[in-house]
Amino acid sequence: MNLTKEQCLNIKGLAIFIIMVHNFVDHLLGINCNEMYYTQYVTDAFLANLFTKSSLWYIFSFAGWTVVATFFFLSGYGLSKKYGDQKIGYATFAKQHVIKLWKLLVPIYLLYMLVSCLIFHTDFSPQSSIAHITFTINLFKFDNSGFIIDPGVYWFFGAILQFYLIFPIIKNLRTRWLWAILVAFILIYYFNLFVISNDDFSEWTRHNFIGWTVPFVLGMIAARTRISLTKGQCLILFPISLLVLFLCLTHKTLAPFTEVWAIVSFISLVHLFTLRAISFLGIISASVFVIHPFVRMIFYNSFDAEGKVLVLTIAYLIITIILAYLHNKLLKRLS
Repeated sequence: MNLTKEQCLNIKGLAIFIIMVHNFVDHLLGINCNEMYYTQYVTDAFLANLFTKSSLWYIFSFAGWTVVATFFFLSGYGLSKKYGDQKIGYATFAKQHVIKLWKLLVPIYLLYMLVSCLIFHTDFSPQSSIAHITFTINLFKFDNSGFIIDPGVYWFFGAILQFYLIFPIIKNLRTRWLWAILVAFILIYYFNLFVISNDDFSEWTRHNFIGWTVPFVLGMIAARTRISLTKGQCLILFPISLLVLFLCLTHKTLAPFTEVWAIVSFISLVHLFTLRAISFLGIISASVFVIHPFVRMIFYNSFDAEGKVLVLTIAYLIITIILAYLHNKLLKRLS
């Protein structure tokens, strides 16, 4: 499958926009989702509010997390396209990507911690700060009082680093073996969902590569295949994929396929149209990701949300995008 640069940027841009809104409204309104494990009462609450005046926020909160899979998919896809059959020096490859992640995370995390402690009087333990900066926060049990996971979303850096460390090992596997890995991990998801049924274990796997292997490997497979989609086919595929995604989100037996159909939805959508405004968000998506928890923290501690959700959300989005643009410019200038 060949995705153009513009299509990849549109996927990133739309995904990061949904993540920004999702991560803002879910805690602001106290709306739960099934991101780390499937819970029926959360699904029932979503369905009960699907046709109310708050339905938009419930959709963003309940389903917004699924777009995280697209970033793992694009990582597998992009790495496979970039390196192809090239030989990779493991140490050099790992060092390059660790430094890239450090440049993104460390300055903003330190600023987050400084503002949070000095202005909003939040306690940060040295252990949790070290775990964040070393990309190991996602290895620890999140309800351990010795660790403070705020701002929460930065577990992604640890998970993507794990894939960077794994990729040189699995890149030379034949495609049929990648399919075998994909099927095996879907079966692992089912085993975890129906046999283990342990929420703590589910949460731990979803903060590490185990919980995201399917979209990453699917990206590697997509990079190797010659599937091409026409606009006519996508006109049919897009609504069907959204319907199946909805079923996966609301039925426990289909839950392990949620990320797969989220990816299919995005791919079919970008084959129908691309927008420059969305591409712009795609270009600065990494900066948006590291900046938005900082802006969110300030909004949470400064404003009362009652009756102001829409206004606060719009203001939060505008400020986040402006700061992310400046952050992206600064990173480019420094490098």
